[in-house]
Amino acid sequence: ASCLVGSEMCIRDRVRDTAGREQEVKFAVAVIATGAEELSPAGYFSYGEFPNVITQSELEAKLEGDFKAKHVVMVQCAGSRNKERPYCSRVCCITAVKNALRIKKMDPSATVHVLYREMRTYGAWEELYSRARAAGVRFIAYSDTRLPWIGEKEVRVYDEITGFDLEIDADLIVLSAPLVAPATNRQIAPMFKVPLDSNGFFLEVHIKLRPVDFATEGVFLCGTAQAPKLVDESIAQAAAAASRACTILSRKSLESSAVISKVNAELCVGCGACEAVCPYGAISLKEVWIEKQGISYKVRKSGVNPALCKGCGACAMSCPTGALDQQHFRNDQLLAQVKDVFTYSEEVR
Repeated sequence: ASCLVGSEMCIRDRVRDTAGREQEVKFAVAVIATGAEELSPAGYFSYGEFPNVITQSELEAKLEGDFKAKHVVMVQCAGSRNKERPYCSRVCCITAVKNALRIKKMDPSATVHVLYREMRTYGAWEELYSRARAAGVRFIAYSDTRLPWIGEKEVRVYDEITGFDLEIDADLIVLSAPLVAPATNRQIAPMFKVPLDSNGFFLEVHIKLRPVDFATEGVFLCGTAQAPKLVDESIAQAAAAASRACTILSRKSLESSAVISKVNAELCVGCGACEAVCPYGAISLKEVWIEKQGISYKVRKSGVNPALCKGCGACAMSCPTGALDQQHFRNDQLLAQVKDVFTYSEEVR
């Protein structure tokens, strides 16, 4: 992170290292790249009941060692595209096909079945699917209304294409579990005043027009922090986030919008209602000295950071004394517009 010296955009926060020591960090730009985690598919397809039911990441670890399975069955969508996680994890089908090819390359006599709902090896990865078919990997379609039954050494599945009930011997059963958002996302989001979607991933401003931006200026995102995606897609998005960050760090100063909130210190009573509702952390209470009739005393007054304020008007709505107004959108201006909308006048001829 970097800091624009002397600028209002400079933000301070505290971080803790692995030794538990805290230190203050100044930064002007933050890129959120918290990544994603593979779901532990407990409760799906007998995972945890039998030792030979594993995930794709566990399979990859076995492939690096002494792999001896002769009959492998892979089950797609183990925990995704359901009510809890309605999204497609994108990487699962490609990972399954890749690992199936690795198994066939190590032992061409091994049998590999892939039970799928829809194979989504999109783009250039369709060639990988074709190679797997040519290598003898067998693909069987199943429905979410008739899920495969998993036993310790046997898998039963209804083939949606042929209409037959199949029984498949299996030494190893591999579940393609989805990528899920880390639980820490819900702690990070309020720190940077950025939103999350219903699945716990970070939500950008606009998926097409501003795909790596948040509404909070100077905060960007990339990779699987936004949604499940492939490595090459994550790299492309990381390059975009870095480019957007450079547009800020390369400047000596930044222009902020003129439509921001302004405090009338005479009316402010320091209740803190505006600070509580501000979604961008732009308002803080400060202690100031007031002198009236020769008497000096200390009171709390609200202060607005113009570099952080987005002019949303939440503070003006919450202020009980009317001490806050949006510049160029004052309360009297807004009320005049409302009155004009509801004013009825009948023309007399």
